[in-house]
Amino acid sequence: MIYHVRFACAADYNARRLPYRPAHLAQLNALRDSGRVVAGGPEPDGSVAHIFYRVAERAELDRLIADNEFQRAGLFVAHVALAFHEFVEPIERLPPDAGWRVTLVEGRPADLARARETLTTLRAQRRVNFGGFFADGHALVVVCEPDADAARAALAAAGGWDPARLTARSWSQTL
Repeated sequence: MIYHVRFACAADYNARRLPYRPAHLAQLNALRDSGRVVAGGPEPDGSVAHIFYRVAERAELDRLIADNEFQRAGLFVAHVALAFHEFVEPIERLPPDAGWRVTLVEGRPADLARARETLTTLRAQRRVNFGGFFADGHALVVVCEPDADAARAALAAAGGWDPARLTARSWSQTL
């Protein structure tokens, strides 16, 4: 099962994170090598980070979160974990510390069946890195476009999505 974990970062995250960052990246890369992390990275302002975990059960996710270097250092102060009901795998594995400027787009599709097709098509065209749908029908998609408005427009133009129903924010996909 793939989980998206949205971590709220401490107010002083940007000021305190550098000493912990090498160990944090090494830990996430090791988890990615073992298949337990799909991707991760912060939002540019450092207020939020996102890690996508692959685990067999929620208890394993809870252990991974508790053991996270930034969690133990108090750099992550809260989190929300949501399990994907359907997930489209990444188009490529980024090198460690890639800092790929992309956009996280979230919302409920206007037409779920069409949005599923669109997600797969855009991934094949390398315009979407990965994404999926949660049990309640809302989606999260990593669009390979640094501009939020352009990312929302790309989904809408492909079909199944209404840009008025989507939110978008910049994300630095680190791995």
